[in-house]
Amino acid sequence: MPFIKTIAYDDAQGDLKAVYEEIVDKFSGRLPNVLQVVGLHPGALRSLRDLNHAVTFGGSGLGRRREEMIATLVSVRNECPY
Repeated sequence: MPFIKTIAYDDAQGDLKAVYEEIVDKFSGRLPNVLQVVGLHPGALRSLRDLNHAVTFGGSGLGRRREEMIATLVSVRNECPY
C-alpha cells in the first residue's frame, strides 16, 4: 500500500478518469503507480504524461525497440520494478 495518497482507477471521476483512461490505453491496460501518485492533480498528470511521451518512446530517433531495450537495462541496473 502506498504511503502517498492516490486515487484508484475505479474511484476516479471526471477529468481524472479521462486521463487515467488515456494512460491505461497506452500502457496495455494498466495504470503505473508512478503516474497514479500524480492523480490528485489531473492537469499535472496530463503534463507528466506528455513530457514522458516527448522524451521517451519515439522522442530520441532511436526507435521504440531500442528505447525499450535501453529502458529495460536501466531499470535492471537500478533494481527498479518498472
